[in-house]
Amino acid sequence: MKTKGIRISDIKDNVLAVTISDIMREISDGLNMHWYVLFLDGMPKPEKGKLLNEYQNLVRQSKCGLPVNWNDLLKITDNYFQLYEAIILGIKNDSSLVSFQNDREMRQVCDVVIELIDCAFWEIFSRDPILIEKLKKKFQKVEILDPEAD
Repeated sequence: MKTKGIRISDIKDNVLAVTISDIMREISDGLNMHWYVLFLDGMPKPEKGKLLNEYQNLVRQSKCGLPVNWNDLLKITDNYFQLYEAIILGIKNDSSLVSFQNDREMRQVCDVVIELIDCAFWEIFSRDPILIEKLKKKFQKVEILDPEAD
């Protein structure tokens, strides 16, 4: 199945109005994928700083991303007051995860790629056209992306 991509940049009061939770709620088969956190940075909710600092250290030490199950991913991302940057991968066939040469390869191999760039916009790539269509309908400022670009 061909990968499709979108950029979401809905702004409210000069701040990105779309959260990771907003995006993850639209993923219907999250439990059926292997998830990996390649990068995660943000402002933790009060009293969650120590937990998230330890988690971020584990992410930095991982070669191909830190493996995490869907429910734990939801809990971890919910502990952030605000995310600044993130790269999260979902893949159905766990054996196809490798260190990627570039973003294009990552988008071709993974079933879902969720990336937050500079608190400014989300880029989501997926082999599931239904997910992309749901996100396009849910958010207002959406731009179609070429998954083959670097």
